[in-house]
Amino acid sequence: MLMFLPLVVALIAADPVPAPSSAPAPATGSASSAASAAKPTPLTEIGRVRALPACVPIVAHANGAITQALDNDRTLAIISTNLHATDFDKLNVLQRRNAIDALMKQAEAMRVASSAGDAEVKKLREYAKASPDPKRKEELKTFADALGGALYRQKKAAVEFMRDISIMRGREDAQEVRDIMKTANPAPPLVATQVSVREMAGALPAPAPTYNKQMQYLGDTLDGLTAGILTDEGVAADHSVAATSGC
Repeated sequence: MLMFLPLVVALIAADPVPAPSSAPAPATGSASSAASAAKPTPLTEIGRVRALPACVPIVAHANGAITQALDNDRTLAIISTNLHATDFDKLNVLQRRNAIDALMKQAEAMRVASSAGDAEVKKLREYAKASPDPKRKEELKTFADALGGALYRQKKAAVEFMRDISIMRGREDAQEVRDIMKTANPAPPLVATQVSVREMAGALPAPAPTYNKQMQYLGDTLDGLTAGILTDEGVAADHSVAATSGC
């Protein structure tokens, strides 16, 4: 567990979403400037000073959902970094189990936070539906749908990660049982031959040969999902002010 603390501390101190550059784009229109211009707007909490009294409930629900999304961004970055940076193959059985359990707890916390944020988004959709102003209705619905999309993607990332870890552990447990049975209760030659054929055919999946390869693959998968999350958060950020002001 202690080996994860430096990574956690370092990542909590850093903003998971890079801030856009304030420098003007070069006149040459290079590929790098185009990529920079396409970066999603960073999602931030809505300042209370911008909100009229009638907008306070909307701002409260919006900030509740935004807080959950930003917390999940940090958690997702921590999990991905640990998956890529930890040498799981050098850990002993107990250390590896503790390390993976810590990642599973973080993923579960992200799943729970996503559900809490979605409850706030549902409130925002109710406000949008009840708004008499067509423009505000559209802005608030767009904001809520984009923020809800980010929270859904975060929940999906957490659930898929936990599922993949459970499958990995299930294969390890099944292999351990087969090894024990072969040693303690060896099968007759004919049965042993049939089992070997099934194993060679892939009917009995075996654990991957190295943990590092599995974990880095899971980290790459989470990184791929992060792009969609940031895009949804960028849309929400673009509509956050218009959605929560002018009530």
